[in-house]
Amino acid sequence: MKHSFLLIIPIILLLSCKKENSPSFNERITKGEKWGIQIGSTPAEVFVQLQQAGIENNFDEVAIVYRKPSTQPEQIQNQLSFYQAITLQSNGERIDRAIIKFNGEKVTAIDALPVEVGKWPQDLPDETAIHKDDAVASIYAKLQAIYKVQAYSNYQIILPDKTLKKPFDADMGNYDEWYFTFTKNIKSGLTGTSSVRLNFKDGKLSMIQHGYSENVIYN
Repeated sequence: MKHSFLLIIPIILLLSCKKENSPSFNERITKGEKWGIQIGSTPAEVFVQLQQAGIENNFDEVAIVYRKPSTQPEQIQNQLSFYQAITLQSNGERIDRAIIKFNGEKVTAIDALPVEVGKWPQDLPDETAIHKDDAVASIYAKLQAIYKVQAYSNYQIILPDKTLKKPFDADMGNYDEWYFTFTKNIKSGLTGTSSVRLNFKDGKLSMIQHGYSENVIYN
């Protein structure tokens, strides 16, 4: 009986290590931390933790799951400074879409898919349309003018994934789930990908869901 008990110990140890040594696994963390992201932290605290984790694991964005598009410029007035782009998209049978990109203090590009343009909308007067090299501070006023034009009054305003290079957007705290991914090289021809969901409850981080998989890269 004594020998049987001794054999059980290495088996238990083997099973306990199996998850981390497996090429793919899923884990749920409800206590402690992962990559410095601490359970029990507020959304603002988690964002700062993500900024550091992003540096260490080479990712720079986090998605806000189930965030709905805005329908009026007033709804995103206080959020523009926290992002690097907005997408304007028609809400009808014919989809028209423009991506306004900005970095620093100026508009850097306008993609009226599938081509890049110098201004948008192209059929509106120059004083109303948004132009490349416009000051970011002028975007909100121009959006207000654009939305007064009937043809553009039903457009949706879509915020992109939240960049970690700019400060925390307090609106992120209104959503219970964030998502990010990152990939690391394990060795030549092999990468490991982590897909992560952060779940909040009552204003605190309650769970980190982590899925990991390894992939062979063929040249």
